[in-house]
Amino acid sequence: MLSVRASAWRVLPLLVLVLAGCGVGDREARARAAAEGYLQAVKDKDPDKAMGFFAKTYFETRSATGWKADLRLITGRLGALQSYSLKSRTWRTDLVPPDSGTHVTLQYEVKYARHTATETFVVFKPFARGDYKIVGHTIASKGLM
Repeated sequence: MLSVRASAWRVLPLLVLVLAGCGVGDREARARAAAEGYLQAVKDKDPDKAMGFFAKTYFETRSATGWKADLRLITGRLGALQSYSLKSRTWRTDLVPPDSGTHVTLQYEVKYARHTATETFVVFKPFARGDYKIVGHTIASKGLM
């Protein structure tokens, strides 16, 4: 009986690793849906819809009105969004509250009418419940300098 317990303890870490890897494709697809939903809303010139892809916490440090003004400034300098392409992705799982959940970082090459940009999104889904929402967004472009 002792050897069965010892074997179970050897298998348990392997089982945890296997389960942690399950759903990687689904996680990426749902995270991409948030980032690409935002990009498509910007392309469609629908800032109200674009705001819906962000977590409520994103607007704790900025007002919705200020964010819309920033979006107008960005598209004013870069031009209308033409297309976007995913360039890289990484993910991590945090087990310690308050950030317990899955963070997916997605980097896109985005073509605007006058300039290109690299846009990076951090998309988060808490363990408890909820959908993937954007919690971080940065834009790098020569057109913004």
